[in-house]
Amino acid sequence: MIKMLKKKYNINPNYLKMNIVYLILIISNIVLFIGLIDYNIKSGVNINLESWDYFSTVIPTIIVLGFITTRLTKLRERESSLYEIGSLIMITIISLMASYFSDKSNTAALFGPYLEMFRALSVILIFILMATLLKPFKEILQGKYDKRNLLICFVIFALLGLYATRFHIDVDGTPANVRCMVVMISGLFGGPFVGIPVGIISGAFRYSMGGSTALPCTAATVLSGVVGSLIFKWNDRKFPQPITAIILMFLYTGFEMMLVILLTPQDISYPLIQNIYPEMLFASVIGVVLFSLVIRDQREKINSPSAYEEIRKDLEDELNSDDEITELKKEIEWLKDEIKELKKG
Repeated sequence: MIKMLKKKYNINPNYLKMNIVYLILIISNIVLFIGLIDYNIKSGVNINLESWDYFSTVIPTIIVLGFITTRLTKLRERESSLYEIGSLIMITIISLMASYFSDKSNTAALFGPYLEMFRALSVILIFILMATLLKPFKEILQGKYDKRNLLICFVIFALLGLYATRFHIDVDGTPANVRCMVVMISGLFGGPFVGIPVGIISGAFRYSMGGSTALPCTAATVLSGVVGSLIFKWNDRKFPQPITAIILMFLYTGFEMMLVILLTPQDISYPLIQNIYPEMLFASVIGVVLFSLVIRDQREKINSPSAYEEIRKDLEDELNSDDEITELKKEIEWLKDEIKELKKG
C-alpha cells in the first residue's frame, strides 16, 4: 500500500510511515480521554472541578510556552523585532501563571508532585547533558555511528534507564517516573542499536520489580525504544526537530497510559492513571524540550566554521601520532630513495 501511494502521489514513504505512527498515538490518546471520562461517569466519581481547572490551565500554557520557546531562537537569528515581543509574551504568561496559582489555597498540594518529578528529572537531565559533551556523542551528531560510539551511548542511556526505574516519586501511593522518556530519547538519538536494547534492559528491570502494572509498564518501555528508533530511521538517521520530539513524547505518554488500561483491571488502572498522568506528562515533555534544545545547539556548534577547523586539526594530530601511518610514511620515503638509486645505477 505504501509503495502504491509513493508511485501514485509521489509521497515520501518514510514520511508516510511516521504519520501512521503519529495517527496511532493520536487515536490512543483520544480513546484514553474518552475512557477516563466514561469511567468517572459510570463509577459515580465526582470530578474535582478545581483540579480540572488547574489541568485545563496548565496544558495550554505548556503548549504555548513550548511553541514560543522553539520559535524564539529562529526569530533571534533573523534579527526580528518579534523576538523581543515573544520574550515579553513568555514572561507575561509565566507571571500570570504564578499569580493565578498563588491565589489558590492548596498551592503546595498541587505543585508538590510536579516539583518532586522535576527534581528526579533534573538529575537524569544533568547526566544526559554532560554526556552530550563527550566526543562519542558529538561524533554521533556528525553521523559517525561506529561501534565504539554506539556502545558508549548505549551504556550511558541504559544506566539512566535503570536509574529512572529505580528512583521514582509517589503520587498518592502510585509510583511515577520518566523511564519511557529516557528510552525514547535514546532511540531518537542513537537509533535501533541503542534505543531497542536500552528499552529491553529498562523494561526487564521494571518487570523484575513486580506489581499490578509490571506488564504494561514493561511493554510501554520496550515500545518507546522501538518507536524512537523507527522515527530516527525514518528521519534520515537524525534526531528530530524540537517541536516534533515534543509532540511525539506528549502523544506517547498518553499511549503509555492507554497500555496500562488495556493490560490492567479497570478498578486499578483508572485511579492510577488519574494520579500519575499529569505529573509524568509534565516531566516527560519538559525533559524532551530541554534535550532537544541542547541537541540543536550542539549541531549549530558542530556546523560552525571554527568546528570544522578543529576537526581538521584533530584529524591531522591523529594521523601524525598514529604509529602505523608513521611507519608507512617511512617505508614510502625509503622506497623513493631506492627508486632514485636504481635510476642512478
